[in-house]
Amino acid sequence: MDIDEVQYLSENELISVVPNFKHPEIHLIRGSVGPFLPLVPLQVPVWMAIHLKESHRCRFVCPEWLTLDSVQELLKQEQQQETFTSMPNPYVFILSQTIMNVALEDIPNGDQIRLLMKDLWDLRLAKLRSSIGNLARSGALYAKVTHLTQVEICLIRHFLKTSLKHIAQLQDAIPEE
Repeated sequence: MDIDEVQYLSENELISVVPNFKHPEIHLIRGSVGPFLPLVPLQVPVWMAIHLKESHRCRFVCPEWLTLDSVQELLKQEQQQETFTSMPNPYVFILSQTIMNVALEDIPNGDQIRLLMKDLWDLRLAKLRSSIGNLARSGALYAKVTHLTQVEICLIRHFLKTSLKHIAQLQDAIPEE
């Protein structure tokens, strides 16, 4: 799976919006959404929310995991733990970026949240690099890693697969005594 596929999958997640129009229920392959009533929140796939927002037909309702307090708590937990902490959504980084790009004005403290999400991303990437370095130094051929998001897995998959293959080849080339 590459980044584009992760982005595509993330846009099927549901998000709450408040429409400013009236429309009956819409039947989609993955289920129905609606009816759309002005000022009545409802859940729609992210791809639909983006389209509605860009058409000035709704405003986003900030997801609970994207509030200032929630993001600060996520960052605090990540800083306190040596291992990866569980994220509220497997697509948290892609969704937060998508939401911020499309509906920053709908997110209270959006600029501050964007910076905190960047700090969280940087911290997790530093942990990932450190984990990969430790794995390579240990000579192990496998590792158990929990609580990675889809985009993090996507970023390291090829590198890790290639690295482990080379480590195995080097270990096979070393004559046993």
